[in-house]
Order: sequence, then C-alpha cells, then structure tokens
Amino acid sequence: MSKNETFIFRLFGVMIFCMPLHSEIEVGLLISIDSNSKVKLLSKNISVPCEAFGILPLDEILKKAVNPKECQAQIEIFYHTHPHEKVFAAEHLTIQQNYHYEEINGECVLYANGLESYSEMLLRQGLAIIDPTFNNKEWNGKLLRAKKGAEVEKLGLYDTEIRKYCIKEEK
Repeated sequence: MSKNETFIFRLFGVMIFCMPLHSEIEVGLLISIDSNSKVKLLSKNISVPCEAFGILPLDEILKKAVNPKECQAQIEIFYHTHPHEKVFAAEHLTIQQNYHYEEINGECVLYANGLESYSEMLLRQGLAIIDPTFNNKEWNGKLLRAKKGAEVEKLGLYDTEIRKYCIKEEK
C-alpha cells in the first residue's frame, strides 16, 4: 500500500471509531413548546418531538387519574394559585436556542440547565412524578433526588391535594 492509501485507510478507521462518541448527545434548536412536558427540536433539518423523559407530568397524570373530575379541579386550583407553573417551560426554555439532547430507548432527554435534564427540573418543582413503569439504572437515582427535593420543600403537587385525587398509589 502507498502512503496515501495507508493514510486514507487510517483516517477512515478513526472516523468509524469516533462516530459513536459524537452521535449519542445531539444539539437541537428549540422550535416550539407544546406544553410543560412536550417540546419540538430541529436537529439536522428534522423536527424531533421531545417529551419529558421518565416522568408523568401533571397533564399525563390527569389522563390516568383515579377521580378525573376532582383531579382536574385540583390541577386547575393549583395553576390558578401558581400561574407561573402553568408556563414553566416557556419561562425556563428559550425558543430558537440550541439545547443538548439524547435519545434513550426512543425517549428524549433534554439538557435544559447544564447537566440537569428538563425532567429533573419538572420533578424538582413538583410538576411531575416519576413514571411507575420507568426503570433505567443510570437515571433512577437522578430522578429520585429531584423528586425528594420537591417533597422536602413542599413544592407543586406535594403542597396540594393533587396526589390524593390523581395518583392511584402513593409509595
């Protein structure tokens, strides 16, 4: 093999070896905020829907509520007394700004505050619970710490009757 062929072969090998390292965490441009838990990113000219990872936000809790009418009433009371929490995403995320994100098992982890994920931010404010079906060794501890922070400080649904009327089982 000539020097040029050897160089091209080595360059190709390095490129293949390094590709997985750069393909895990992507950068996407936030193009819309649908709700506190659903946003859309633009990555490589493709629209990427991104729902909060590993959690059930208040709107999803309402869909699975034990007592839907009472649950909806409690959530409405909460949003009436805490209007900023209803627009949490709009106040903490900026449209037309780039965010790091990664896809894990078909779900989207949006890094909205440095290494802190947007799911952790919602949990820390008491605007979500950990999805009972969620099980990921890497993320279980992170999400649990964020939830404990909201419980200790009595934020969001931990300071209301939402859990009583909306959540089937309290652990």
